[in-house]
Amino acid sequence: MFKWLSAKNAEAFGSELAKLVTEFVPNDATLSDSKRQSKANYAKERMLKRIRQFKQEEILNFYKTAKLLNTFKWDLKDAGYDQKITDSFASWILINLRS
Repeated sequence: MFKWLSAKNAEAFGSELAKLVTEFVPNDATLSDSKRQSKANYAKERMLKRIRQFKQEEILNFYKTAKLLNTFKWDLKDAGYDQKITDSFASWILINLRS
């Protein structure tokens, strides 16, 4: 039962995904929308590879998924990203975790 509640790996993975976003999608207001979208798509490609690996290594239940996404969103919020961007990435991650 305690293994079911252990979300350390999921939280670490959420932080890893947030680092990928901060690395590839700069939080710059002067960046045009098309350029930002291009950088976001590249980050999503990199994230998709890691998501597929992580799904093979870890069995995610709803609690672990929630902790992963919460860590991801807070890391981006702490980095100064807009709520709209964080929600967009979080919903994309959830879709790819469940597929």
